[in-house]
Amino acid sequence: MLAMKIISAVVFFVTVLSAFGGRVNPEWFAFPAVLCLAFPYMAILTILLTIFWGLSRKIIFCGLGILTIIICLTPLSVAFPIGFSSSPQDGSQTFKIVSWNVIHTRDLRQPDYPGNRAVEWMMKSGADVICLTELLNFSKEFKNLSKEGMDSLNKLYPYKAGVSSNDIKVMSKYPVKRIDKYLLDKGYCRFDFFKVSFPENKELFVGMVHLDSFGLSEEERRIVTEINSVKTAKTSIQEFEGPIRSKMGSAFRKRAQNATKLREIIDDISPDIPLIICGDFNDVPTSWTYNIVRGDDMRDAYAETNFGPAITYNLHAFYFHIDQMLYRGPIKALDLTVDKINTSDHYPLVGEFEFLNK
Repeated sequence: MLAMKIISAVVFFVTVLSAFGGRVNPEWFAFPAVLCLAFPYMAILTILLTIFWGLSRKIIFCGLGILTIIICLTPLSVAFPIGFSSSPQDGSQTFKIVSWNVIHTRDLRQPDYPGNRAVEWMMKSGADVICLTELLNFSKEFKNLSKEGMDSLNKLYPYKAGVSSNDIKVMSKYPVKRIDKYLLDKGYCRFDFFKVSFPENKELFVGMVHLDSFGLSEEERRIVTEINSVKTAKTSIQEFEGPIRSKMGSAFRKRAQNATKLREIIDDISPDIPLIICGDFNDVPTSWTYNIVRGDDMRDAYAETNFGPAITYNLHAFYFHIDQMLYRGPIKALDLTVDKINTSDHYPLVGEFEFLNK
């Protein structure tokens, strides 16, 4: 029982640290950002231990667990939301938007599939706007897509936007154009902005994001995820102290820098304009990057319309919620679904919104 008390005390303490790791700028100190990744799992452990101590009638440790949960309520509301989808108002105009890292439409699970499952899914999605990352060229990177398939896709989504200097592209049923003034860097940039013109003179600004990944090799990912003994744990710790920690620290810092630039653009856009910021943040809700981009004015479409946590990255046992969809202005999120098609290492986000009368 003493061992359980020690373990519980450590878990409760680390849960609080991980819950607020996103309040520390990784440009100063990156380790809290690493803890932030573990917060959903630490929260689950805390809840289970609290139940265990409650059933064991150990009031002090049950109380410590409850106190831990209370302290972490704000980050818990984002990582473990209690939200529900809703229906649009009568007569309101709605739209569906997809955000997906398609990894160049490669099929990681069925590489010998005769067609292109990713494109087939897009055409069946019913989306009005499809925002894609890790796509450099519309035609050349739609793997194994026949001419007939490409013709069908172009007919369904005749409007496209994006530049060759980054891997962010948009397809739309309605006119879409890139907003040049918001591409800050002349070279490769981690985000881009677009304007979609809907019927009835409705306009939507979309900021599409693909922030820096950790860039871990297959071997480094294996070292992190295959911890099943004391020996492998020691190996992982040794590796983490070397190149893995360096890569992760560098990625956290780069994302923080890009988040600051992205936030400056958001602040420059009128709050009266419908705005969605979506894409591959490569960072979790409650992280520094997420908090900077969200600020005090953006709303989280997933947290508002879903009950419980999400996983959007599905490979290498890195099961994290790293794809986000934030919004602001005279629109309302009705639903956000994480679709489970597994061609890519990311699942697509499918958001449904309505325009609100100003």
